[in-house]
Amino acid sequence: MSPNPYISDILSQPAALRQALDHYSADQLEPLRARLQHGDFNRIVLTGMGSSYNSAYPAWLNLLSLPIPAIHVNTAELLHYGKQLIDARTLLWINSQSGRSVEIVRLLETLKDRRPAFQLSMSNYLDSPMAQSADLALPIYAGDEATVSTKTYINTLAMLMLASTQLVGGDWQALLQSMRKAADAMEAYLAHWQEKVAELDALLGDVDQLLIMGRGASMGAVWNGSLINKEAAKCAFEGMNVSDFRHGPLELASPRLTILMLEGAPQTASLNRDLALEVRSFGGKVLWLGTQPDPDLTNLLLPSVVESARPLVEILPFQMLTIVMAQRTGFEPGKFRHITKVTMQE
Repeated sequence: MSPNPYISDILSQPAALRQALDHYSADQLEPLRARLQHGDFNRIVLTGMGSSYNSAYPAWLNLLSLPIPAIHVNTAELLHYGKQLIDARTLLWINSQSGRSVEIVRLLETLKDRRPAFQLSMSNYLDSPMAQSADLALPIYAGDEATVSTKTYINTLAMLMLASTQLVGGDWQALLQSMRKAADAMEAYLAHWQEKVAELDALLGDVDQLLIMGRGASMGAVWNGSLINKEAAKCAFEGMNVSDFRHGPLELASPRLTILMLEGAPQTASLNRDLALEVRSFGGKVLWLGTQPDPDLTNLLLPSVVESARPLVEILPFQMLTIVMAQRTGFEPGKFRHITKVTMQE
């Protein structure tokens, strides 16, 4: 198979990530970090749509260490139900690869006469309405992207993780170096993408019901993995938090169910594993996605990276899944039928 534009975007992710890391704007963020430390804000509102929302989840977890509330909210919900969260002491952190999505543009219109204390934004296009309205707009350096979010997801995720680490006073320099190594690991993985697709195709077997599951910082990949399979392969796979699965959906466990389970962070990996084994005991199929093989589960190995950079590589098998499922269903991977790259209608 010769790479189509979507697959080409997947394969160019390591190079795009390196470009973003090379241009990370730490100096520009330092005054904002000082203001946070000084107590200039009463809350942080972190928002976006689609992959920009999903990619912000690990950053939101970082921001929870601050002494002020950090709220992670879908921009459409913020626009229609939550504008009261934004006042003259709010740090509004709004992100969009295009900076032109309809909900973001309309939110900005409503804020013209009631500006937040500070608007931070990350975008692929600094000439966009969102970037132009920001007090500080940082580029994600993802370059052009054909359809489904690949490079823009990875780069937004990386920039959000770095910036949130810096803003809470963490060691962002060490994280940046870990991300450079993660880019190398991603490149090695993607060099054999056709073998990865074939491996996943064989391990999956027949698919009836499929869930993508994880918790903590893995939720960015869980939600975005679900999103891109709907977009790129037209498959309605659900992304779900492992803890939520026990509150009812465990009733799905049967030979009809397939779960792709991310091992995730060390503090909760054993909980994820316990559920994986339980689902298997009920006849379900579980693929365990970790950096080391588990002797009791069917393994689909991720690139080996340090814990801090793990969210960057977790999306890769779900990108491979889009190619598997598009092949099975007869669609060209990543080709849109009903939508465009930028959403212009609510």
